[in-house]
Amino acid sequence: MVSRVSRSKPVRECFRLHSTSPEGTPVTAPVTAPVTELSRLEIRVGKIVEIEKHPEADSLYVEKVDVGEEEPRTIVSGLVEYCPLETLQGREVIVLCNLKPRPLKGITSYGMLLCASDKEDKKVEPLSPPSGLSLGELITFEGHAAAPIDAGNRASKAFSKVANDFFVNDDGTATYQGVPFMTSNGPCTSTLKGKIS
Repeated sequence: MVSRVSRSKPVRECFRLHSTSPEGTPVTAPVTAPVTELSRLEIRVGKIVEIEKHPEADSLYVEKVDVGEEEPRTIVSGLVEYCPLETLQGREVIVLCNLKPRPLKGITSYGMLLCASDKEDKKVEPLSPPSGLSLGELITFEGHAAAPIDAGNRASKAFSKVANDFFVNDDGTATYQGVPFMTSNGPCTSTLKGKIS
């Protein structure tokens, strides 16, 4: 390519040649999204396949949640006050999968259902994915690389740094700093406008 450029041409013209295709159309270099604290979170589509009251805590449910792995995960959630058991059985949900596992009243929880709540925290409900998705699909965010890390303290710290910016907007879309929780079939949603936790 250099041998075809006349010595009399300005240097800027050489760069222009390298910025176009052989057909003369502009070439846009791919832009790689940065790895951020949000990138480190493993947020997936799941489905509650079993649910029961916690035997040692009246305010807790114990759920078996299918996130596309060999076996459903056990997740303990404080939703008894807000969601009747029958409304959660079989429901598709959004699961934060790589928090450090922790025991809750004797049962270890391996993740967290992401839920929206209203301004007064009187109503709480799990976020909903669009229909037709494969269980286990990873939720992505425009402008943030998808680079989940292993479950543990580092992932829990990442969540604590971004959690305050999770919010359901006026359109019912789950967002991080205005960027939707995105799937291959569209954004995740909620009927409640407010914070996500």
